[in-house]
Amino acid sequence: MGKAADISEFDRGQIVIARRLGTSITETARLVGCFLSAVVSVHAKWINGADTSSRRQGIGRPRVIKEKGRRRLSRLVKQNRRQTVAQLRAQYNAGPSASVSEHTVQRTLLDMGLCSRRPTRVPLLTKRHRQLRLQWAREHRDWTMDEWERVS
Repeated sequence: MGKAADISEFDRGQIVIARRLGTSITETARLVGCFLSAVVSVHAKWINGADTSSRRQGIGRPRVIKEKGRRRLSRLVKQNRRQTVAQLRAQYNAGPSASVSEHTVQRTLLDMGLCSRRPTRVPLLTKRHRQLRLQWAREHRDWTMDEWERVS
C-alpha cells in the first residue's frame, strides 16, 4: 500500500486555525478531510514553533536525463528531424552525460511532446493543374445553390 497524499499548505493552515478556535481534533479532521493523526501532528508542530510545511521530497527514482539533458536532446532532434531513436541515443551518449537507453530517450521525447509523424503523401500540382483549377473556379464563380444541387 502506498503512502497517503500530502496535506496542502491551505489545509495545514485550516488545521491550525480550527484548533486555535477550540474545535476538537475529530471535528478538525472531518472539516479538512484528513486523518486524526495528521491533525495531531500538524497542530503539535505549530505549538512547538516548528515549521508545519511538508518536508516530503519527490518520490521515485531520479531521472537519468535532467533538464539540461532534455534541452540538449531537443536540440539534437531539431538538427535532423528524420533521425531514429537509436541514432539520437548514439549522439546523446557521445556527449559528456550519462549513458541512456533507447527506451529512456523515447520516453523523454514523448514527455517533451516530440512524437514521430509520417509525412502525408499529397499529389503535387503542376502549372497545368493550377491553370485548369483557376479556369474551373472562374467558370463556376456565379453559380447559385440550385445549380450546385442539380449537378450533385
